[in-house]
Amino acid sequence: MHILILPSWYPLHKDDLNGSFFREQAYALARSGIKVGVIAPQFRSLRLGKNAVLGRYDQEFWRDGDINTYFRHGVFWFPKVPYLDLKRWVKAGLALFESYVKEQGMPDILHVHSLLHAGPLALEIHRKYRIPYCVTEHSSVFGRGLVKDWEWEHLKRSEASASKLLAVSKSLADLLKQKLNGKEWTVFPNLLDDLFVESPVDSSVRKYQLCAVAFLYAKKGFDVLIKAFAKVVEEYPQLKLMIGGDGPERAKLEALIKSLKLENNVSLLGALSRQEVCQLMKESLCFVLSSYIETFGVVVIEALSQGTPVVSTLCGGPESILTEGDGLFVKTGDEKELAKGLLEFLANQEKFDNQQIRRRCIDTYSEKPFVNRLTAIYQDILDKT
Repeated sequence: MHILILPSWYPLHKDDLNGSFFREQAYALARSGIKVGVIAPQFRSLRLGKNAVLGRYDQEFWRDGDINTYFRHGVFWFPKVPYLDLKRWVKAGLALFESYVKEQGMPDILHVHSLLHAGPLALEIHRKYRIPYCVTEHSSVFGRGLVKDWEWEHLKRSEASASKLLAVSKSLADLLKQKLNGKEWTVFPNLLDDLFVESPVDSSVRKYQLCAVAFLYAKKGFDVLIKAFAKVVEEYPQLKLMIGGDGPERAKLEALIKSLKLENNVSLLGALSRQEVCQLMKESLCFVLSSYIETFGVVVIEALSQGTPVVSTLCGGPESILTEGDGLFVKTGDEKELAKGLLEFLANQEKFDNQQIRRRCIDTYSEKPFVNRLTAIYQDILDKT
């Protein structure tokens, strides 16, 4: 079986986190014995200024382990006429496809990761070569109302010709059915990184702390979390909150921590490696997700894999992940409700079995069940084709 992945965005190198989930899935498929390739136009935004203009414009080949990866570098030159840039992106993708086929052979199936950009590319390849394609949708733009009017026609056409439609959570699947052509989307969750599967869990390392990890953006709700935690500290004055990640909200959050006199209780740890995230989750009593919107929430399954219960806002993706024994939900954007949820967890910690939480997570989200489910989908597409 030969699968060609068409991502709407993708890492430029092994340490790039942009689209890292797509790369991890490609690696999982390759490790199972499937031939996997990637083609990805890499267009830069003019917001980068001279760095956008002076960057690369060539085609690049990256032998990424067993994955043959093809890039075409360029610039989104027409932000005020974006459909022209979409045509240019698709044209670059078609050129990459022709180079890929010449050197690696014709794929059996195309796998689109996010319809925006890669959907129209898959449709063009399908029309010309009759190769079937499936789609996995990850993007939060649908839930955040960021899809532009002109984009809907391209999205609907790309969806209509797909052989299989997958969404990373039920909330996203329902939204896509409503917003596009009314077709059914199958819930197909993201993959848990092997690092979190292989890391042993020892309850003795738990510290008297809660943790959270994300880029420090406003949509992650860290201001709400810190205000809620201030109420929790009134009853648990020695409790700590460790927040991993960096971003544009850091200065505001530092000021908020200072104004609430939480300097001894709340720590902003900055950017963390995957290993450091794993260790932080392993050491914490609970992981807290305070986001306003998440299409999935990979950090949730990462925490569960370490046997760590989760207190999460009702933000979309986690509703498809957490079971009753994994944690609890609170309203989004409500510091009083979040504080109430954290206090409820702290008062009932014995209800959450760390080893069972870990076992349920690994049985559902680790590589083997993920690859088995996806391979069955590919085979079904080929059988029908």
